[in-house]
Amino acid sequence: MGVKSVSRGLFALAAVPVALAGTLDSGIFRFFDTIQRDVVIVGGGAAGSHAAVRLREDEGKSVVLIEKEAILGGHVDTYYDPKANGAVREYGVQCFFPYEDAMDFIDRFNLTVAPGLGPRGTTTPKYVDFKTGKELNGYVPPDFGAQIGGIVEFYNILVNKGYDKMVEPGFWNLPTGPNIPEDLLLPIGQFAAKYNVTAALPRMYESTGGGPASSKENFLDVMTLTFLQSFSPSWMKVFFTDIGYYHIQGGNQQLYDRIATLLGNDVLTNTVVLASERTSTGVTLLVSGLKGTKIIKAKKLLLAIPPTRENLVPFDLNAEETALFSKPKYGRYGTAIVSHPSLPKGTDLMNMPSTAVADPWSPFLELPHILSFSSYGNDTDLFSIGTSGNPYLLYGQLASTGVAQVALQKMASQGTIPSLGGKLLKVVEWSDHGPGGYAVSAEEMRNGWMDKMYGLQGKRSTWFTGNAIAIDFTTQLWKMNDEVIRRMIANW
Repeated sequence: MGVKSVSRGLFALAAVPVALAGTLDSGIFRFFDTIQRDVVIVGGGAAGSHAAVRLREDEGKSVVLIEKEAILGGHVDTYYDPKANGAVREYGVQCFFPYEDAMDFIDRFNLTVAPGLGPRGTTTPKYVDFKTGKELNGYVPPDFGAQIGGIVEFYNILVNKGYDKMVEPGFWNLPTGPNIPEDLLLPIGQFAAKYNVTAALPRMYESTGGGPASSKENFLDVMTLTFLQSFSPSWMKVFFTDIGYYHIQGGNQQLYDRIATLLGNDVLTNTVVLASERTSTGVTLLVSGLKGTKIIKAKKLLLAIPPTRENLVPFDLNAEETALFSKPKYGRYGTAIVSHPSLPKGTDLMNMPSTAVADPWSPFLELPHILSFSSYGNDTDLFSIGTSGNPYLLYGQLASTGVAQVALQKMASQGTIPSLGGKLLKVVEWSDHGPGGYAVSAEEMRNGWMDKMYGLQGKRSTWFTGNAIAIDFTTQLWKMNDEVIRRMIANW
């Protein structure tokens, strides 16, 4: 358990030519097994897995959950190290934090949470410009207290102006396009400068892993509204109040393994959607995977995947949907566990631009980048990395591994780490975290893009959830789900 699918479900694309899908009720499709459910959910990450449990167990609806990977969990990435008696190495979602009553969902599965991030050994940071390979001599990190003070002020501004209620946990209460506060449409750099909270930005940037900037060349250009999806007002409180954050003992993946066990045959992993027909009275999907090619008929479809143009290809978009989903821009973000004999155990190699020596308050990296090689401790040769880049279709595992390899070579050439000895970086585990910085322009927001996006809820029997259109924290996504489900049931 906990090992990501290598094939990523793409093997299924060759099973049935999508072009044959003129109508899924005729022709050769009549001979496939048919599954009938109240709701079909596409995407088994935090949002989709939670929704499947809530709909089936709490609302009494029959469901089937489609997931392209071998396991559920999405951005939860847990590696059980066979060289260390199965020691937990988290390289995706690191923790959960209390938001309203969302943590109760974990309690349902008899799991024990412990304070803090997932387990790691003691490490020491070393600041290196990965573009040059040189260690930053004379670099002093910005004052931690000042950064936290900046976050406090940032939070107070959001709350005093009521912006927190507009964005959490989803955008249900965001004013209509022309009425969206201009503050929220400012680039994050301009917002911070306007309210004198630039001191918050280095810590915020580090916490988000640079993911929101995947579609921008400069982090400071990310729209404030987009950035708040990855650094929400409620998450800010974790930094300066007694609200804790927790990991699941034995690995965060355990939650999703137990969800899979609970749902049983109502989960189809290693499965992709090939074609669909969506109407006001129901949906029909053609899916293919390890359990064969099947027809799924359902009263409702819940899309718990990012609505990227690539993901939406099988979903018979109409003109309204096509126009809407042509607008967002996004890069790609991924995480991995890697190893190389030249990586120093117990040392976190932190990517920092050389300019940060003179200006430590601007640690922002150019794309593509590896944020760091973070050690799991002195007793292991494993490191985690987070990586961002674009364009979306090209910046996958191969491209990001190349960026990491070049960074190693440059550090070795400068003597920052020992010679590579002709060896390449080993990727032990890789996880695609999908579109980073999924967003439209400020002008598109003023023209009502988000109104139109949320206006699609329930049309053609289709509902939407997930981090691309809500806050990107697990417990807040679960509360987003609660509202989607409430509206779905009311619309039944």
